Amino acid sequence: MTWCRRVSEPWRVGVLFSQSGVMAVIEETQLRATLLAIDEINGAGGVNGREIVPIIYDPGSETRAFALCAKRLMIEDGISTIFGCYTSSSRKAVLPVVERLNGLLWYPTLYEGFEFSSNVIYTGASPNQNSVALCTYLLENYGTRFFFVGSDYVYPRESNRVMRDLLQAQGGEVVGETYLDLRAQRSDFVPVIRQIKNAGADVIF
Repeated sequence: MTWCRRVSEPWRVGVLFSQSGVMAVIEETQLRATLLAIDEINGAGGVNGREIVPIIYDPGSETRAFALCAKRLMIEDGISTIFGCYTSSSRKAVLPVVERLNGLLWYPTLYEGFEFSSNVIYTGASPNQNSVALCTYLLENYGTRFFFVGSDYVYPRESNRVMRDLLQAQGGEVVGETYLDLRAQRSDFVPVIRQIKNAGADVIF
C-alpha cells in the first residue's frame, strides 16, 4: 500500500524565473510558457499518471538570488529538477548548485556556447546554429562594417566575441563596440546612435 501511495504522488518541479526587477518583462513570458506546458501535460494525464506540481520562486532579476533559490528548491523543498534562468549570468550562478547537489536544470533559451554540464539541458541555439549563418547573410546582403551593441553581461559579450572572429574570417570588420547596463534608459542610447552614425556602420549587431 505504501508503494501505491508513492506512485500517485505528484512530481514536484522547481520554476525559477524573475517576476520582478529589470528582467521580469521577458522572464514572465518564460514563466507563463512553462506553466502552460505543465497545465497541458497535467490535462493529458500527467507523467505516468502523476500530476506535475510547480514550486515557483522569484529571484527578482538578481544573479545571486538565482543561486540561493535553486539551493532552497533542492535542499529545503527536495526538488531535483528546475526549469528556469533566462540570462547566462543566472544560469552560471545556478550551475554549481545543480552540479553539487546532482540536480537537473532545463535552460529554456539560446546561449553563447563554450559550456557543457551533464546537469543542464540546453534547449536553445548556440552560435554555430545561428551566428555562423547570420554573419554570412549580413555580409552578403548589407555590408562589411559592423557595430556591436549589447547589454553589459555574459551573453552579449560572448556572442559579439564569436561574431568578431566570424567577421575577420570572412573579410568583415568591427567599426565600433559598446555595452550598456541592463537598466539603461532610452536616453542612454542617444550617444550610441551618434557613435553608429559617425562610424558609418552597415550593420548593427
